[in-house]
Amino acid sequence: MKLGIIVPYRDRESHLTKFITGIKSYFKNQKIKYEIIIVEQSDDKPFNRGKLLNIGFIKAKELLCDYIVFHDIDMIPIEVDYSYSEIPMHLATNFELEYDKSKNLQFDDYFGGVTMFTSDTFEKINGYSNLYWGWGFEDDDLLFRVNEKKIPIDTKIIGKNQFKKIYGLTFGSDDSYIKIAKKDLLDFEKDTSILISFKPDDIISNPNKDYDEYTVFSIPGYDTSISYNSFRRYKVDFWDNNNKCISINSEILTNHFTQICLTYEYEKNQISFYKDGELIETKLLNEIPKNYDSEEYFYLAIGSPNRENNKNAFNGMISEFAIYDCLLKDKEIKILSDNVLENSLLENFRAYKSAEHLKLYYDFKFYKNDKVLDLSFNGNEGEIYNSHFIKSQESLGKEMLVPYRRKSLFKLLSHKTNSWNEQNWVHKETRINQLRFLNQIKTKLYNTDKDGLNTCNYQVLNDIKVSNYHHLSVLL
Repeated sequence: MKLGIIVPYRDRESHLTKFITGIKSYFKNQKIKYEIIIVEQSDDKPFNRGKLLNIGFIKAKELLCDYIVFHDIDMIPIEVDYSYSEIPMHLATNFELEYDKSKNLQFDDYFGGVTMFTSDTFEKINGYSNLYWGWGFEDDDLLFRVNEKKIPIDTKIIGKNQFKKIYGLTFGSDDSYIKIAKKDLLDFEKDTSILISFKPDDIISNPNKDYDEYTVFSIPGYDTSISYNSFRRYKVDFWDNNNKCISINSEILTNHFTQICLTYEYEKNQISFYKDGELIETKLLNEIPKNYDSEEYFYLAIGSPNRENNKNAFNGMISEFAIYDCLLKDKEIKILSDNVLENSLLENFRAYKSAEHLKLYYDFKFYKNDKVLDLSFNGNEGEIYNSHFIKSQESLGKEMLVPYRRKSLFKLLSHKTNSWNEQNWVHKETRINQLRFLNQIKTKLYNTDKDGLNTCNYQVLNDIKVSNYHHLSVLL
């Protein structure tokens, strides 16, 4: 079996030198017949990784390669199994950073970096899309194609692998939310814990925005909030008195039934973010929390209904919401997550002893007319706007498609980030790519048979060959 190693390239000469030296050195000890194919984009268009890899595959077919590895230039093999596999295989799992500590796989459905296909399988899925310019989402599209063509693929359950009856209110528009009088519920002058259980709908991105944020809880103004976004992360934003936002993000996830807990510890002036009973992160505030005395209300399922734009309305279902005037402990939070939808928060059970500290508690199957009832009996009913009640038997988790993987170790060469730089995308094309993938590909509004190897048009400027090394310069 002959292997084709295909590398997309532009303007990284130092990386190219290190890669060629590293890969040739590594294969000296491998009993694998191989060809290295560098495909250089020589025009001034935005970089198109997917199309360059398609071009490399066409060259590999000419060289009679039986299988191929699509290989990023900044990943130098240390301990990698490049041997033949009948099924698509993802190899980029573990890394040693060039100037920093090591790191592992970036997220569950990550399918980039170093990926292996047989030539026949890659042709069957019609290769990569040619339409992802700039950085991002061509790998997501590739994994989608693998699944669409019924190629063997691995799965993973995200969340709890069990079915339960779920009761809740659903939300799905800018005028669908719950309004709650703030009173003294959220003044953060003492220990406070906020607990919410919900299930987001699938993401449909707004083409008029740089990214999408769906707010499930919010004190508006400088929004202290719990949200879910088009980066597929759950997020907590907490503002201090200097109008500085302290944010905590979860790992990249898919949308499933989730319980989030946000705690504020007054003595240490710190927040903690828990997801499904597990601590995500704790952060210290430099200043006291922001004073929201001017805000009469806080909201569920929207950032603020009073803004003309960026209301950040949530799409999905909320089943439970609670506020405590105490600090829920790690063990309690874990117990509450394990018992989600089974035990009322009004009951003391196992290691959970904080029922008496409830300032507000909504179980959303208890509502009357346009109000959700406060089961803590403190009279903090919530006003319901344009929502309806649902009852369903469904999984608390969600099956997620993930690649088959071989554990490998690469040296990762340093380079500037190409993704999000805290305020915006590094490349404006990335948002276009995201919109295409979420709104067209995942919703099956676009036929992938019409875009790929069969539509890969390009011009070869140079094709240099030295032994089993090939360097193509192309115009896209």
